Amino acid sequence: MKNKIVHVLCEGQTEQGFVEEVLKPYLLDNGVTSVKSILISTNTKKGTAGGMYSFSQVHNNLDIIKKSYIDNEYERHVFTTMFDYYELPASFPEYDKSKNITDKYKKVEFLEEAFARYEAEERFIPYIQLHEFEALVFCGLDYLPLLYAGCEKRIKILNDALKATGNPELINDNPNTAPSKRIIKAIEGEKAKPFFHYNKPKTGKFITAKVGIEVLREKCPHFNKWIEGILNF
Repeated sequence: MKNKIVHVLCEGQTEQGFVEEVLKPYLLDNGVTSVKSILISTNTKKGTAGGMYSFSQVHNNLDIIKKSYIDNEYERHVFTTMFDYYELPASFPEYDKSKNITDKYKKVEFLEEAFARYEAEERFIPYIQLHEFEALVFCGLDYLPLLYAGCEKRIKILNDALKATGNPELINDNPNTAPSKRIIKAIEGEKAKPFFHYNKPKTGKFITAKVGIEVLREKCPHFNKWIEGILNF
């Protein structure tokens, strides 16, 4: 059996931290030989990375990675992404057509399928998180006071929002009410002097590790489909 090596192109440090510290151990325990996270490059000359501003940037990054790793008699490589649907660049393939799809799951799957067709790479599994990474943090809201002591009452607002949708992946993508915006408001408050300064990468790794991949898969259908795709490739 060939060694399966998974390469994950990550939008930012939060996603990369999650892949390295939470997802990687899970995949390694489930038959994957190696997991490599790559932070998307923003300026190769300056060596800067993190942040997605156009589809051409995404495609160029993927192209470099795919050409760098060729399957052989010992290895097979899987390429995937971890991007947010929230504020996804409008230059993504079929983005305009996707706006006519009202069902959120069908919309993001339509975009992923268009993405896959454009890349034309059978080893590629596109993944776009509904609506953004912090949907996974909504799966473990009750762990937030371990990092931000005294925020229990404010977290109740987040739990109420989760109960209203019944699904963390459907917390909406409005600039004021996207998952990350809601969490930041609950943790930092609206005062001139914040209760805390919300640390996205640290909190993302901590909360999702506490929750565990199996619970994330149970609560987030689109996320679960991604993990299944990687494991069954």
